[in-house]
Amino acid sequence: MRLPPATAIPIQHFMPLRVANRDAYLKRKAAMSSGASLSDVPTLATLALTAAPTFSTNFAGLAFPDSQCGPGCEPPDTQVAVGPNNVVETTNIVARIFDKSGNIISTLNLNTLFGVDTATFSSDPRVRYDTMSQRWFISFLIFDTDDINTAQNGFFYLAVSSSSDPTQPFYTYNFETPEAFPDQPSLGFNDDKVVTGGNSFSCFPTDCGDFSLPYQGMEFIVWNKADLLAGATAVGMDFYPPDQDPDDFTVQPATSRSSTSTLFMVSDPDDIGVAQNHLTVWRVTGVPASGVGGGSSVSTTVLPIITFSDPPVAPQKGNTTNPIDTGDARMENAVFRDGLLWGAGSAACKPPGDSMTRSCLQFLEVLTGGATPTLNQDFMFGTKNLYDYYPSVDLDNFDDIVTSFTQSSSTEFPSVYVDGRLQTDPLDTLGTPVLIRAGAASYNSPNPETTTNAFPWGDYSGAGVDPSDQTAIWVAAEYAPSAVATPNWGTWIAEARLQSPGATPIPTSTATATSSATSTATATRTATPTVSATATATSTVTTTATVSATPTATNTATPTISPTPTASGSPTASASGTPTTSATPTASSTSTATLSPTPTATETATPTATATSTATQTATPTATPTPPFGTLSVSGNLSFGKVKVNSTASKKLKVKNKGKGTLQVTIGTLDPPFTVTSGSGTINLPKGKTEKVTVQFNPTATGAVTPQILSITSDDPKHPSHNVTASGSGK
Repeated sequence: MRLPPATAIPIQHFMPLRVANRDAYLKRKAAMSSGASLSDVPTLATLALTAAPTFSTNFAGLAFPDSQCGPGCEPPDTQVAVGPNNVVETTNIVARIFDKSGNIISTLNLNTLFGVDTATFSSDPRVRYDTMSQRWFISFLIFDTDDINTAQNGFFYLAVSSSSDPTQPFYTYNFETPEAFPDQPSLGFNDDKVVTGGNSFSCFPTDCGDFSLPYQGMEFIVWNKADLLAGATAVGMDFYPPDQDPDDFTVQPATSRSSTSTLFMVSDPDDIGVAQNHLTVWRVTGVPASGVGGGSSVSTTVLPIITFSDPPVAPQKGNTTNPIDTGDARMENAVFRDGLLWGAGSAACKPPGDSMTRSCLQFLEVLTGGATPTLNQDFMFGTKNLYDYYPSVDLDNFDDIVTSFTQSSSTEFPSVYVDGRLQTDPLDTLGTPVLIRAGAASYNSPNPETTTNAFPWGDYSGAGVDPSDQTAIWVAAEYAPSAVATPNWGTWIAEARLQSPGATPIPTSTATATSSATSTATATRTATPTVSATATATSTVTTTATVSATPTATNTATPTISPTPTASGSPTASASGTPTTSATPTASSTSTATLSPTPTATETATPTATATSTATQTATPTATPTPPFGTLSVSGNLSFGKVKVNSTASKKLKVKNKGKGTLQVTIGTLDPPFTVTSGSGTINLPKGKTEKVTVQFNPTATGAVTPQILSITSDDPKHPSHNVTASGSGK
């Protein structure tokens, strides 16, 4: 999750979200790590460095001044994807569209793309281009207010392009997670499904900025891909609520680069009391029924892997006080192609010849062609005296992997590197890292982590295969440019290859495991004069298959899914379209979805179908202007804490219209000991106006009272309602 401006939210409120946001979670983790040990990476025979990548086109990506989320907004959450003619990068709340020479086509605010107020607090975008459907997908986390400290609910948001041209309209969908938010929503797809997943953090009984509240576990949504591509108003989806796997943290659905009816996902443990020595492979089969849901199912296989732990902070040149926060050991991304499933993340290792533990890159390869998934590669890549962190991964059409990441040390500013391995290379190896963009200064941040003084970084890097020439993989990662701002983060984009441009792979048979059920696989790379490349894997690859009970979508949550074609051109001018009739699917035991399509288009939208979107031309939006509408914004909370018996405490909420038209708002009532003393009833709020709502709490007995919900409803077509929980206790 991005860090908001330091001027808006005090550091102690949001810095823990990276790792220290889970108090009970971290206490358990500390207990485990205190007794953990890290084995040295074994040194084996020298192997040829056959897979040093090359890169050609490269250019500056988004940098802090482009963040559009205020001073101190970090980290950038770097992501990149590439289509037939364009490269799209997302950071924080901004997307920038380039041509393949690096020329900027347009820059837009993602809140504008998703049709929410630009002041709404949002974060953690991911962008993917699907080479099979030739569409763009963007996932996003959005809160229900402009301040995380007043937010009560989070939303999964998903945007789907209407063609292969990212400047054309997108269909947008959302799913509310009441009294919680899905941190760092992940994104993946296969032939017939799209999955968005996240880590659920509670917003009850206080607010989403109270990180002392419990971590609820991983959750994900399975979407009917055909419905999404068609811009349907009734989309099949199944919600798998938390906690889907109490042992693991962060599920990463794979980006599928070849045809598969099974959508694969990976996760690994990052929890105290759970040994960090296994990988969970998820298989999602079936498709949610259009407009209703139900039909998908999930099974899992647990594979033992080399024991891993969170990486240490990374020093940086020129600043001995503030190292770089390298995050934790969660899986950060996954990709599938030709039966091969790869996952990547950061971890700790001790490279050969090194006396210290460093932050390293972790890679795992799983073969999926058999009756159960089988671990084929499991290694960490570290460089002597240096620190590597936040790797990305994608596969070219030869099944070679390319990764981008950041590297730093006490003698190197944070810099961008690319690396890779040929599919034919020896197992558990990586090539020689290649510098893409050298850091030019020490990284500076207004938000040092409270315990280590480390500056935030990441939360991930990006990689995307080029659909026009799948020997090329475009990569992006964060680095520290000249110290022109605080924070002084920048990103760099490059086109990387391991094969000759346009080369055609020779078809091969389905991959099979090359190690026996009890063998171990270990390997290292020799050092070069400037960068030592080390890979290790010392795990037993005995496969243990366990199939979980098939989760079904809960019927306790009612999602609101709004397919809204919105254009991704300039964010400065827009015209909303005429809403069509809403549709309410029939209820099932999985989930109930209410869908309200609102076509909107910006000034660059093309209302006619193009040759690249013939499959969905009936859903192409028309840019018919409609009257402006109001936008509901609620700030404040009703958490009274302890109040003396027979005394009265008051709290205020601010109900504001942030839209361009008049907003009709109805504010509900509460039962004693809570009372709405002013502001209740139905009111009309003109553009920019605020109504103050006063609530009093008068406990008549000691102890906690039953919380109540104050309902605030409106005619805002995007977010018509906002629930605020009133809670307190007598003392």
